[in-house]
Amino acid sequence: MLKEMSIRRRLNLPDMFKGLRLKGQTERSRVPYDTDFIQNRLLADGALAGLNEDARLVLYVVADTGLRPSEVVNLQKDAILLGATIPSVKILPEGRRLKTEDSEREIPLVGVALAAMKRRPEGFPRYRDKSSTLSATLNKYLLDNGLRPTKGHTVYSLRHSFKDRLVAAEAPDSLIDSLMGHKTYKPKYGKGPSLELKLKYLQQIAFKPPASA
Repeated sequence: MLKEMSIRRRLNLPDMFKGLRLKGQTERSRVPYDTDFIQNRLLADGALAGLNEDARLVLYVVADTGLRPSEVVNLQKDAILLGATIPSVKILPEGRRLKTEDSEREIPLVGVALAAMKRRPEGFPRYRDKSSTLSATLNKYLLDNGLRPTKGHTVYSLRHSFKDRLVAAEAPDSLIDSLMGHKTYKPKYGKGPSLELKLKYLQQIAFKPPASA
């Protein structure tokens, strides 16, 4: 609740409960979706037709960028670069607190994510600062329509699938960390992976958009 109020009111409160859990509780990583399930079930034409268009398009962006849903819904117009040589989106603070310093990054748009952002060149004002509402909407729809193979599968699982696909494509660890926005705890040298190198690997794992996307 505190985190939600901090986001909505832009209070930049510290995440004071991060890492805390009930005694005896073990931390479980989220279950990734299989690549074939994403392409042939989640991205099948009409599979998400019952969702409002904004929620559906956010899911598409998450699938092919690995962005956190909260990062997608808070994209500002000037951070969506569809007219660039390499279409991309930039994750920037812009008055809000990013999860980590490494969360600030630029991600090329490919596949279903590119198709989705072309439909929303100014972002997703309907869900801006309302990522919890979005996640609840998506997860309920996926559950009600048999698109969550287990209870451990959620929309956030798409982010974990994104990382698995990059690993399968033999992307360098430094590039994966850069795309995921992970905190590496390593000294920083140089500028990091170029947009061109990111594009090279993302093109290898891009999903084919549904006919109606």
